[in-house]
Amino acid sequence: MKTKINKTYFNWILQTIILVLTLVFLYNQLFHKHDLTSLFSLVSDVINKSPSIFDLTLLLFLMPVNLLLESYKWQILIKKLENVSLANAFKAVLTGLSVSIFLPNRVGDYLGRVFILKKADRLQATLSTMLGSLAQLLTTLIFGLGALAYALHIFFDLTHSFTLWAYIGVVAALLLVLAGMLFIYLNFSSFSAIIKKISGKEYPRIKKYSQVFSWYDARELFQILLISMVRYLLFSFQFYLLLLLLNIPVSYPTAMILISLIYLIMTIIPTIAMTELGVRSSVSLYVFAYYFKPYHLWNEPLKQSVVAASALLWILNLAVPALAGIFFIFKLRFFRNNHANSH
Repeated sequence: MKTKINKTYFNWILQTIILVLTLVFLYNQLFHKHDLTSLFSLVSDVINKSPSIFDLTLLLFLMPVNLLLESYKWQILIKKLENVSLANAFKAVLTGLSVSIFLPNRVGDYLGRVFILKKADRLQATLSTMLGSLAQLLTTLIFGLGALAYALHIFFDLTHSFTLWAYIGVVAALLLVLAGMLFIYLNFSSFSAIIKKISGKEYPRIKKYSQVFSWYDARELFQILLISMVRYLLFSFQFYLLLLLLNIPVSYPTAMILISLIYLIMTIIPTIAMTELGVRSSVSLYVFAYYFKPYHLWNEPLKQSVVAASALLWILNLAVPALAGIFFIFKLRFFRNNHANSH
């Protein structure tokens, strides 16, 4: 009885600490580190100019759709360990965003999700969840490196045979890298066998965890990758809708190239989710400036609009869901009897 009370007490302490840290970091990011007055002023100007109601509605509608897709993806992965309803998976995703908002590289995504599970082994659940993150990372690299391969022709004078072949070589190298990463991802189940061979006598101790990767065949991993790609296209399209609403003159194909480059750069920059607002704005400014400067269109209003688009996307897809997730923080169970599923 005393042990049960202690577990409840310590759970409550950790839940409260996470709640406070999430709120403090969000407040600090939105109202202390960044002056939102100019952002809200710019948004107000756009609203007063009668923006497309359809674009605005679609932008807001895609926010929960994006989260539901991520929830469905996690539900598919975690069902190997525990049956989770889509509603509970949705709560877990929101909670993960709340926890990750103040932790490096969104580590909290794993913590917020696996500690909602009732009986699954936490480490096995974390490894399964990581496969979803890997698929999302691979998606970012596929679109980002594809955009880079397309954009590289700007740096090469293709009228000369040497530079033309250099360009072809660089593009071929990028395509080989992508093909290699895709092959490794789709054959991730083989890592269980590799771990078994290299671990030697230690294998019995880690067998329970190394076998996690063997649970997912190429077909299932491809399904997870497809869902990740749809998610990528949705939140990239949200970015494009914001560019339209803020009157930034760019076509959809060009916007997708620029947006993909932004996400590629952000992927290779280690960040805490909270600082992503500043990082996202800086990277967006750099990429859009590189595109607009040759046309002599880069000016202060355009800079403000690009920053506003980046900030609003961050608020819609990270800050708002993280705030919603705080309502489920008290469902986290850091201490419980471990009745992990055997697979």
